[in-house]
Amino acid sequence: MNAPAEKPSMPKGIANAYIFQMFNSFSFPIVTGMPMMLFLKRFGASATVLGVMVALAPLFNILQIPAAGYVERVGYRRFVLRGWAVRSVFILFFVVIAFLPASLDNTTKIVLTLSLLVFYNASRGVSVCGFLPWLTQLIPDEHRGTYISRDQMFGNISILLCSLSASFFLQWWDGLGAFGVLFFISFATAMLSLVYLKKMPDAPVPEAARSPSGVPWGAIVRYRPFRIFLAFDCLLFLAWAGSGVLQVTMMRDLFNYSDANFLMLGVITSAAFIVSICALAKLINRAGNKPFLAVSLTIQVAHMLGWAAVGAGLVPLTWWSVGLQQGSWGVAAAFFGLANTRMVMSIVPEMGRSHFFAVFSVGQSLVLGLCPVLWGLMLDTTRGFSAGAGAWTWNPYCLGYLLTALVMIGSGFILARVREDKAMSTDEFFRELLVNTPARALTRVLNRRSRTPL
Repeated sequence: MNAPAEKPSMPKGIANAYIFQMFNSFSFPIVTGMPMMLFLKRFGASATVLGVMVALAPLFNILQIPAAGYVERVGYRRFVLRGWAVRSVFILFFVVIAFLPASLDNTTKIVLTLSLLVFYNASRGVSVCGFLPWLTQLIPDEHRGTYISRDQMFGNISILLCSLSASFFLQWWDGLGAFGVLFFISFATAMLSLVYLKKMPDAPVPEAARSPSGVPWGAIVRYRPFRIFLAFDCLLFLAWAGSGVLQVTMMRDLFNYSDANFLMLGVITSAAFIVSICALAKLINRAGNKPFLAVSLTIQVAHMLGWAAVGAGLVPLTWWSVGLQQGSWGVAAAFFGLANTRMVMSIVPEMGRSHFFAVFSVGQSLVLGLCPVLWGLMLDTTRGFSAGAGAWTWNPYCLGYLLTALVMIGSGFILARVREDKAMSTDEFFRELLVNTPARALTRVLNRRSRTPL
């Protein structure tokens, strides 16, 4: 009688990956997120300039295509570590820009900032190529849902702390020097993340994953499950590209939101994300990815329609409406974040893995890179447009959000074509989500109380 096969377990030392993610997630939002946008706004940057800034990170992901051929040759951990180290050094130069004399004109400061962002994002674009192949090889399929949920939970806890700290800091110190201090903190946490990145367990490169001399890029793109899922992501990210530019310009130009209040938006989203992902972490392995993506998409459409109503003046901008909007985005992001990465990890075959991930990431990135500029140009060219229709006021912001909702609905038709054999049906999923999961949680709480001595 054969002994039962030993189930694969999480690799030793994987806790270092979560600590790396915490420090990394405290660092990069300062340089690529809202603080950098607000920093450029201090110099009078237009919506088009903000669109360019948002576009740089995804556009430079295209460097993953030429870099993919070197990942397996260098080794996963070494490849990622080198790129992350180079990227971290560039953050110091943003500190210098923040303390440049006021006599230097704002246009020069904007150009310098964008130039440094080019180098920062180029080094990231190369190094990130090795990350997903490394984790796919390292984490057994049975544990990927657990790993992704913990990784994203730790990352979003850090993003929440970063947003909260930056918000209070900018309330206390309202000057360009405050951004210089924030950029230095970003550099320090980036260097700490490297310590734990180096401690993460490496994974051996399987022979089948080694790149051949001539990579069949056409065959990769024609692989049907991969192609359909890539099309879904790209169309959805077209809407995401618009929502980021729309929110900053609408809240700043239409509602005169302060820097500190801007950063509080991220705090609300991260808090909702953390609560949601803790509740959903165990369900993803049972339910499958597609039901999670469908729920996320539904919430995202409602989120965009909500902002359209706020922009049109139908819904007043209060902390209640803002909390509902940002909270819904956090819930949608939790559903999406758990399922999207897990889905592509299961679709991509072992042979040519790095190249599949590179094509997938570059496809998404071209959309996220080019489209924010187009959204920014649209907002700049329609600035000043306004037309009343009862309680609803038509303006560039509500039109933009309605358009993003339509694009998201279009992506839903593509998602319907994605096949996942192990996924629950819609009825089973909602029964599990709304009935079985809360019942199990309540049972655990009651059992714990019954065991507590009086």
